[in-house]
Amino acid sequence: MLTKDLLRYQTYKDTVSPSFVNPDDPELLGAAQQLLDIFESSVGNNTREELLESSKEVIDSSSNEAIIMRGLEKLLLDRTEFETTSNPELLELRKTVFLKTSELLSRQTYASLQEYQKQLEAELQLSSETLGQQLYSDLPPYQQIIHFKPFSPVNLLHRYNCAQVQGLLLRCNRLDLKVSEGQPGLLRQLCKYLRFHQLLAQITLDEDKLYHFQIDGPLSLFYQTQKYGLNLANFFPAILHQPTWQLSAQIQLTKQKLFCLELNQACQIRSHYQQFLAYIPEEIELFQQTFQQKSQSWHIEPATHFIPLEGELYCFPDYTLKHVSGREMSMELFHTWHASHLIVRLQQLERCSEPPLLIGITRNLLKDSLVAQSVENSAYFSQFGFTFREMPTADKVLPLLESLTEATLFPAASH
Repeated sequence: MLTKDLLRYQTYKDTVSPSFVNPDDPELLGAAQQLLDIFESSVGNNTREELLESSKEVIDSSSNEAIIMRGLEKLLLDRTEFETTSNPELLELRKTVFLKTSELLSRQTYASLQEYQKQLEAELQLSSETLGQQLYSDLPPYQQIIHFKPFSPVNLLHRYNCAQVQGLLLRCNRLDLKVSEGQPGLLRQLCKYLRFHQLLAQITLDEDKLYHFQIDGPLSLFYQTQKYGLNLANFFPAILHQPTWQLSAQIQLTKQKLFCLELNQACQIRSHYQQFLAYIPEEIELFQQTFQQKSQSWHIEPATHFIPLEGELYCFPDYTLKHVSGREMSMELFHTWHASHLIVRLQQLERCSEPPLLIGITRNLLKDSLVAQSVENSAYFSQFGFTFREMPTADKVLPLLESLTEATLFPAASH
């Protein structure tokens, strides 16, 4: 991700436009290759300080804009792993040096720093140069480079263009996205990315057969804005897999003014995300495993289908729960930053003729008075809802499912 000082954009009246680079520019490709060579050759050979010195030489000598070169450098640093683990031998050496220094200074006064260093060298049998290198080897400038993720020059330039958009989306007030319904597989993949990044959208299908995703940005929320903004920015590369898409976002570059960012597939940015391989965070995987271990009659799996709601609205839930009888129930989870979406969802579900969803909400949401009131007044939630802390537990969900099974209050499978 690029920091604000590395973003390049233009504003005109109420619009903002990222300043993209040409991924086919020979000079930029050459400069990108130079930086890549430096980073790749530094693994196991150089410290962070040495890497940055070599990189600076390329940046200073390049005919390309310095802000572009520094942006490329920042993206490569994000792909670099440095040795940061604590070294017990280093900690012991520091302890020895401090104790020996205290001992020496308590015995006599030294006329100069050089005289003290000479005495310390004799006591520890180490030269000042060696001692200095060892004492500070775990500070950031002296951290060794242990790994770098390879990248091609053209992919680095596409990544740079993507990062320009992501940097603006960190300051997003609202995002509207339209995608074609033509390829269900890609559409499901987009929704998986949406859920993976813990984002919620109000989804409708318009008369042109375009799915419309309305996603609140971090600046429209009152808490967790930094994390939500990062999640929203990280979601953007998933959009680039769609063959046709239109994005409109309100960007707050200053406290006084909103700017409109509009993009579509014509920007031709290449996504650095692979096809979704469904990495599952540890806490979610643990929930699924525990659920399956405790239930013989229910099977849980990540959702793969849209759920139609009243008023031509749709949602993409977190899980599908399948009973041995063949009946199904979906489950949607609402976290701390989903307050406005939860209130809307409860209003939608009150009008449903049969229960399409179990609703789970984090207890932190109940600190919001509007949410607490909506939950308290919701007849739907009283029957089909539950609360959780960080993640739901099988002990919370299974009793609710069993009570619904006994009352036959869940719909038959529709697939």
